Amino acid sequence: MYRLIIIVFLAFRVDLNEPIDTELIEKEFLFSIEEMQQDFNQMRLTLENEHCCLYEYTSKEIFDSLFQNQYNLITKSMYPHEFYNILTPITAKIGCMHTAVWMPGSYWEIQSGNLFPLQVKLIEDYMVVTGSYNDSIQVPVGSIILEINDKPVHEIIKEMRHNISADAFNIHFINSQIEKRFPLNYASRYGFPEKYYVTYALPGRKTRVTTKLKPASNQSVRAVVFKNFSHPPLTLELPENRNTAVMTIPTFIYYDRVDYFKNFLDSSFNLIREKKIQNLILDLRGNDGGDPFCAVPLLSYLEHEPVPYYAEPYGRYAEFAEPIPMAENHFTGNLYILLDGYCGSTNGHFSALLKYHEIGKFIGTPSGATYKCNAGRDTEISLEQTGMILTFGRTTFAAAVTGMDKTKPILPDYPVQVTYKDFLKGRDVFMEKTWMLINGKKNAE
Repeated sequence: MYRLIIIVFLAFRVDLNEPIDTELIEKEFLFSIEEMQQDFNQMRLTLENEHCCLYEYTSKEIFDSLFQNQYNLITKSMYPHEFYNILTPITAKIGCMHTAVWMPGSYWEIQSGNLFPLQVKLIEDYMVVTGSYNDSIQVPVGSIILEINDKPVHEIIKEMRHNISADAFNIHFINSQIEKRFPLNYASRYGFPEKYYVTYALPGRKTRVTTKLKPASNQSVRAVVFKNFSHPPLTLELPENRNTAVMTIPTFIYYDRVDYFKNFLDSSFNLIREKKIQNLILDLRGNDGGDPFCAVPLLSYLEHEPVPYYAEPYGRYAEFAEPIPMAENHFTGNLYILLDGYCGSTNGHFSALLKYHEIGKFIGTPSGATYKCNAGRDTEISLEQTGMILTFGRTTFAAAVTGMDKTKPILPDYPVQVTYKDFLKGRDVFMEKTWMLINGKKNAE
């Protein structure tokens, strides 16, 4: 098993009113050649024998060569992030968002208070600061990060893009995961640096500034990165004098709260019917999937006639291969769906069905998913020697559509792209475009 040796020295400040500065001066967390070779072979055998469709997007010949090339890189003892960098090119080559390598939980305990602290978003291929995982922010929102610890950001992004899993290698989903998980991706790929120095351009200016950042804790980062697992609220808004409802569904991850999800839908669509609302804006931005037992009831309120959700009867979802009965108070007005690159998994199925049956109009960017994905139960193992975690898809789930291209994202009817200037002005160009369509303005096309 992996060995963990940590030597810590405390450096006390002279001023007792100042906090203690704790630095990790020396650490060893090394995997031996034999441990990594054993786990590499375990991962290979698992993928070859248990993944549902390993060769769907990459041939066996290419995979055999890739496996051998990566195995040959194991020539010395390595830190976890070095071994991680050997494994991830393999999982990324599968073209399956549910197949990936993750660091063991003990890795995050080594320096649980030493993660990259800035929240970021990729806008026009700039890495733009949107907030902080700490209580205060050291770099102004809207700044463009140019370098992290002397490494150009465009190189960091390029390396991450080659190592993040996505269905059919969807670049929109890959970019969303770089944004969403940047501190975790960075620590997994580069380890924990002693300090974080960033060079950035001030908002809307060319002035370059370099500063040392106070790192963030593992807990504060994960509270934001995995917020969709904490049952974020579902909301329905009725803007005054608009004859429009705005329904926000940030996720379908309500596995243990399906009744809450259904009750929200029932009360919302009852109110929409009672108020005789003609336009519904369904905001699915940031929704990267979840439970079909939540997505299917939503479909029942929007479909024009009963249609099946899944192409085949998949296990406990078998009933969804039959036409889904329409909800009593199903919506009959004008539907507008806001979509972005975060769309994945179940949201891909749901959005594909709306697109296929011409239910509503999509506004936004191409989705991060197609009409199919791989998942299933018992799809996570820990590699025996290093503790690295491998997730993989055992089963393919496809929406009940025909003629759609599994390699292509769900495309918007009205494309929207956020520019850097839009961000600095605080514009929600997705919603602006939608209101223009509802109001019938000519330039909305």
